[in-house]
Amino acid sequence: MHLSLKLCLHIAQYGGFIVGQLTNSCLLFLILTRAERLFGSYRHVMSVFAFYSLLYTWIEFIAQPVMHIKGSMFIVMLDGPFQFSISSGNDITCLYCACFALCISLLAAQFYYRYIAVCKPDSLESIRGWKLSLIFVPCLICFVAWFACVYYGMHNTVEKQQFMREVMFENYEVDITQESFIGSYYWGYDEDGNRIWRFRDIIGSSGCTCLLIICFSTILFCAFNIYFKLKSAQAIMSAKTRELNRQLFITLTFQTLLPFFMMYCPVGTFITLPFFEMEVGQLGNYVGAAAGTYPAIEPLIAIFCIKDFRRTVLCQRRKRRTDVKFNPSRSSGTRTSSEIPTSSFH
Repeated sequence: MHLSLKLCLHIAQYGGFIVGQLTNSCLLFLILTRAERLFGSYRHVMSVFAFYSLLYTWIEFIAQPVMHIKGSMFIVMLDGPFQFSISSGNDITCLYCACFALCISLLAAQFYYRYIAVCKPDSLESIRGWKLSLIFVPCLICFVAWFACVYYGMHNTVEKQQFMREVMFENYEVDITQESFIGSYYWGYDEDGNRIWRFRDIIGSSGCTCLLIICFSTILFCAFNIYFKLKSAQAIMSAKTRELNRQLFITLTFQTLLPFFMMYCPVGTFITLPFFEMEVGQLGNYVGAAAGTYPAIEPLIAIFCIKDFRRTVLCQRRKRRTDVKFNPSRSSGTRTSSEIPTSSFH
């Protein structure tokens, strides 16, 4: 049955909400109680992302979007447990999409702080104290820009309703004229079969795609530079510090690959496929399922890859020893003000 996939989608969204509340609450507690000695100011960046992830799970729970691709159009339909007027629901769907953008940009902000701390420690003074809030300004810009792209470029229209009405009823048993949604309809056809371009929709989707590329490129740039900076200091590391460095790299790898497969790649593909009129139909709901479960999974990386966090969660006793804190700049004779020793990520 067609509805079975929709049921699986909502089960994943409900599961992501429940587990996300637990994992992000646990991570936030660990940050507030265990992270001051380990991370310095970076704990504030982590706290913001963990707290927002808690809010984002609620946004996912309220929206529970259903997604579908037909021909040259994709649609994101509000299908949550609460009832809204069509116009209010359209606005909420736009906010849901913008909140996704805020989530991915906050993740990029975390990587940027790590990049500054490890690769350019002398620049940490420029984001110390109240100035730390400045790294979140691009995140807010990303939020507003994504909302504008969706609100003005993907708004609900009668033409889109007519185009998607039959397929949405067939697959989800809904009358799309009575539902709230956003969608991009890249082109239609006139009576002679000539293609009619819809440039507003194309510009809106292109803007979202550009924001996706910028955010993920930031993560890749920071991750690779952090890795090569630490790699260059391997020769002067002790065996113990080298092992801590290896564990840090594993953490960075997971925190780079997970959002790629669960956030960036699915959303980018979902936006792009209608350009080629590739109809994946209900499989487009993988995007909603992945976005709904990602905030529940991401905290587990920090919880189990950071040794002090892992020991607390698993109720393991701390060994009485002096932790080795590796600082590549200091080890090479360069003064640094970095607040994130790499051993903090083991």
